[in-house]
Amino acid sequence: MVTDVVLPQMGLEVSEGTVVAFHVEVGARVAEGDPLVEVETDKALTDVVAPRDGIVIGFDAGVGDTVAVGATLVRLGDQAGETASGATTAAGEPAQTTAATSAPVAVAEPAAAPAAVAANSTGAHRIRAAPVARRAAGRLGVALESVTGTGPRGRITLSDVERAAGEGSNGAPPAAQPMSATRRAIARRMTESQQIPQFALSREIDATWLLAEKRRLSDAGPVKISVNDLLVQALAEAVTRHPDLGTSFAPGSDGGHPQVLRRDGVDVGLAVATDRGLLVPVIRRAHERPLAELVLERSRLVEAARSGRIDLAEMSGATVSLSSLAAFGVDSFNAMLNPGESAILAVGRAVDRVVPRERGLAVLPMIALTLTVDHRVVDGATGGRALAELAELLEGGMTWRP
Repeated sequence: MVTDVVLPQMGLEVSEGTVVAFHVEVGARVAEGDPLVEVETDKALTDVVAPRDGIVIGFDAGVGDTVAVGATLVRLGDQAGETASGATTAAGEPAQTTAATSAPVAVAEPAAAPAAVAANSTGAHRIRAAPVARRAAGRLGVALESVTGTGPRGRITLSDVERAAGEGSNGAPPAAQPMSATRRAIARRMTESQQIPQFALSREIDATWLLAEKRRLSDAGPVKISVNDLLVQALAEAVTRHPDLGTSFAPGSDGGHPQVLRRDGVDVGLAVATDRGLLVPVIRRAHERPLAELVLERSRLVEAARSGRIDLAEMSGATVSLSSLAAFGVDSFNAMLNPGESAILAVGRAVDRVVPRERGLAVLPMIALTLTVDHRVVDGATGGRALAELAELLEGGMTWRP
């Protein structure tokens, strides 16, 4: 019996995925739950696993192919030599119909062969390239068709792309390259964000107490505390005191009136820069978590986001978000709303400034806070009061949950 292993539905917004790598070869015996294919979706890297025990008898997609949800990726059989119409013996190469398909075949090619091109199951041609090489080609404006692959079987490597970029920097216009699934998702959501009537409120805070608390809590506790950890907990507290920040606008359906949705609790999204683009993992129930627990959860989510091993459910449903560019030396900036949320806090680095204090001058570390809100559900006065209270919390009014 032949079983088609398809790209599963992995979220309401996910309609397709791009094949990044295959973990198995034709002829490999696998057990239920073994990873077969690594796929990049709009939000994450994920493995498609074997639904049952069996033997890999072919592939219906190749590395770099973008396939729709429900499309066949791998075919499993019960015994070696079993074949299925349309299957391939290697990622994207036509299958043989003899028993020889039960074992992988090594093909020797010259080390400096032209870019490897193979036919997929539909007869179209694709270029064999490592995922990191594809991303670099898009970033550097290099056409993969013009790159000579030096990897196994002519596969294009990162070094090949970088070498081609250096050789081709002659002022010619860059070749158009497709965007990654993550980059497409970011572009779509930011375009949606531009349609939201939003405004930003800014305020500088004296960060003396905040930075001292970071040191004190880190020295006293079992984990090292970051400024972002304190900001997440203080932002969650501010939302509990100003619940309008935790609402979201819902357009009416079928001609009905728009609605305001109120969430139960405060889930804080944390913007994380990754090699694949901006991801926003969500710290659940941030208003209730003890600080040490919040730190561990933040660390886990950031590591998962940067490695690409994060569940889609862990990047959805935030009440508000926090975006900090302090690590990049940014003084202040306006962050764009994530669709479905009504507020996002942008935080810059701590900068020493001369400020008036007690009829004199003092040099104090100042941090700029910029709160962007959805004007459909939050007015200026509401946002202003919330930002003022957040500033008070961060300047000495916050009682951290131990």
